[in-house]
Amino acid sequence: MQENKSELKIREELFSAHTTQVVEALNKIKGIGNVTYLPLLFEILLNKPEKEVEKEILFILNNLKAKEAVPVLTQALKNPDYLPIRKKLTCACWQNGLNFKNSLPLFIDLIIQEDWETGFEALTVIENMNEFPEQVVVDLEKEKITQALNAVSEQKKYFLQEILKLIG
Repeated sequence: MQENKSELKIREELFSAHTTQVVEALNKIKGIGNVTYLPLLFEILLNKPEKEVEKEILFILNNLKAKEAVPVLTQALKNPDYLPIRKKLTCACWQNGLNFKNSLPLFIDLIIQEDWETGFEALTVIENMNEFPEQVVVDLEKEKITQALNAVSEQKKYFLQEILKLIG
């Protein structure tokens, strides 16, 4: 029961009008490391918070170590509501060093479909992968890349060619 009161208080503080309270709540989240708060952090980012709050949220996202955060981040990247913060979320994926190997198709799609800056962040995620998914997935992605090469900008073409080298 105590956890629920504490959780409620953190949630309340996250949406406070006072920056200091929000930052205090974010510091509590850092200590807890609970991935259930991630969607709330995404929502706050969407609402263009004070610079100090944004900096704290990005610090949390960039330093995630819980593997349970991977599906939460990948779902957020797929969510059209989060388009305004997609670049920041993609950047967090390579910053935090979590294993996104099973999300290779998602990051390739981001390169193909999003602006070149988000594409660059997605390329960095792929470059930092220590391993790739099974060969059948890699083969499908090679095919997707080959088809996309004629339809993308020169910058994205370079990104996609680099991926082809990486996944061989």
